[in-house]
Amino acid sequence: MGAKSTTMTNVSELMTLLSQVERGYTKLLNRRFLKAGFNLSREQYELLRVLWQKDNVNQQFIAKALRKDKYNVTKLLNVLQKRGYVQRKASKEDKRNNFVVLTDMGKEAERELTGIVEQAHIDITFTLSTDEIKSVIWSLRKINTDE
Repeated sequence: MGAKSTTMTNVSELMTLLSQVERGYTKLLNRRFLKAGFNLSREQYELLRVLWQKDNVNQQFIAKALRKDKYNVTKLLNVLQKRGYVQRKASKEDKRNNFVVLTDMGKEAERELTGIVEQAHIDITFTLSTDEIKSVIWSLRKINTDE
């Protein structure tokens, strides 16, 4: 097996492992949210995180922050609105432009949901040193591409 073939095999394994880790992380958070009484997905949580950092923004802002298309953001928002975490408000200047605003329920969920995620991160990384984590982050940033 040549060097190029070995490299391609290693890259293939890396991509497979990244995919498996991402799916496992999503399942872990989804289970922990549900156990704590939150019927939320990881993606819905990530959208809420955007709003916790900057509330009263339009869908385009959220789509850019999450690196998702507006269609998928709309689907996430529809569920979050139905469950009482967010509401949409029409812009006074342009009625076609909606702003997304956290409800009291959405604001109150921040501390508990953030705690759940922080504990999951602690549980996940207990076998890794800070230097190992930094090394993985550095490596992943090198291969991360913005299409």
